[in-house]
Amino acid sequence: MRRRAKRDLFVIFGVVVVLALVAFANYNFQRNDLARRMDALRRQAEKEQINKGFELLDWKLLTDTKGSARKGPSFLDQLRSHNGEHVNLVGFMQPLDQFRGMTEFILLPLPIECYFCQIPPISHVVLVHMAESEGVDLVEEPVIINGTLTLNEGPTKFFYTIENARRGAAIGDKLTPRRLKEEHMVPRHTQTEVLQPGFEPPKTPDLN
Repeated sequence: MRRRAKRDLFVIFGVVVVLALVAFANYNFQRNDLARRMDALRRQAEKEQINKGFELLDWKLLTDTKGSARKGPSFLDQLRSHNGEHVNLVGFMQPLDQFRGMTEFILLPLPIECYFCQIPPISHVVLVHMAESEGVDLVEEPVIINGTLTLNEGPTKFFYTIENARRGAAIGDKLTPRRLKEEHMVPRHTQTEVLQPGFEPPKTPDLN
């Protein structure tokens, strides 16, 4: 009887493990598929803006930056040539501590839902300070940001900042409000920890 009970427990345990592995694999597949679709959407938006005559800052110049929040960044020479210049950059908005009337937010090459389960590399994060006296709302679609690029040297929470920024729709002229739950926000007191190096998000498409 004991042998049978042990055998049944092993079978149940094996089934649970298999189901957990299947669920995990399916979850990662869905996230990677979403990342591919969002990457394609951003590239489409970039193409539309280029066709309109806008010169865009290439995300690869940003994402190829080496370094850490503690030691500071090591920028590519080509990126340094844009320091202090007016630039255009297409990306997805992510809030810091609010998603309505934002005067500052971060811009990413791929959207994320939650900082605490999808921490982006610090080289993928651009801090944006809006020029308008009234803030902007968080939206679903990729946006085009125009402003002055500042490269931040030395130990820093943000490698790059875009100052006096203005925002526009990057695809068509429609912007759909996006809402996030409070637990998906970035509290002010945790920003340093959130952007520390050494954490990698789920694998996403190559930005080449």
